[in-house]
Amino acid sequence: MAKRRRERRPVAQRARGRDPSPGLEFEADPKLGFEPLHLGLLLGGVAVAVLGYVLLDRGSISLAPVLLVVAYLILVPVALALPARGRDGDEGA
Repeated sequence: MAKRRRERRPVAQRARGRDPSPGLEFEADPKLGFEPLHLGLLLGGVAVAVLGYVLLDRGSISLAPVLLVVAYLILVPVALALPARGRDGDEGA
């Protein structure tokens, strides 16, 4: 007796009738929304980190750690976490 094979459907079709992630109410945006402000903050964070490492190499034990903390804990995360401005989903209008 031959076994019947189930029809393979894409994941999106299989999950259509149920909520695959209960409690999460957001839609993934295919675009990152990286604007000049984000890029400036990210490059500023990298520049401050490089300056911190240069000062650390020259023997600074007061300013260099402060610059590294500002770069890694403030500038880079803010650049990555800031939402894009002015994007309300009507790109074609």
